[in-house]
Amino acid sequence: MTAITSQTFHAEPVLPRFARALAEVVHAGARLLAALWTATADTRADAAGDADRVRAMARAWEKTDPGFAADLYAAAGRHDAQRD
Repeated sequence: MTAITSQTFHAEPVLPRFARALAEVVHAGARLLAALWTATADTRADAAGDADRVRAMARAWEKTDPGFAADLYAAAGRHDAQRD
């Protein structure tokens, strides 16, 4: 009688592991970009609020010290120009 021996090898394909790792890297990069975008938007909003607060302070000083108020208005304008 003849005996036939059959062996089955189970090897994991390399590509799915690479694809999974690549997907994780791309996903992490997307999260990083989203976080940076959000942080930049928040900074711009805060900068606009800063300039508005300086203008409010300038309005408070207009009657008592117009020169100082003009300096504050100029500083707020420069701040807006740098932000854009």
